[in-house]
Formats: sequence, C-alpha cells, structure tokens
Amino acid sequence: MYMFLPFLTALIGLVLVWFEKRLAGLIVLAITIGILLVWFRVHATDHLNISL
Repeated sequence: MYMFLPFLTALIGLVLVWFEKRLAGLIVLAITIGILLVWFRVHATDHLNISL
C-alpha cells in the first residue's frame, strides 16, 4: 500500500546529506528505519504468520 515511503524518505535523506544538511539527513534516516521496522513487523505478523 505505502511501499514507496521508505524509498522516498531514503531519497530525501540522501539529497539532504548531499547538500550538507547532516542533522536533517540523520532524522530522515531514522524515520526511514522506523518505517521499515513497522513495515516488516506488519508483514511478518499478518502475511507470514510469524509471531514477533
């Protein structure tokens, strides 16, 4: 459904780091990792039937 979000936030973070906005890039990286963790947890519990 929202599978593009981690890629979008990673791209935004990469652009921010490219333009030397390191703190903002780290914040966006943390958001990306959070999205990936939630995404994996939902996918593992609902679709793969793994108890986490």
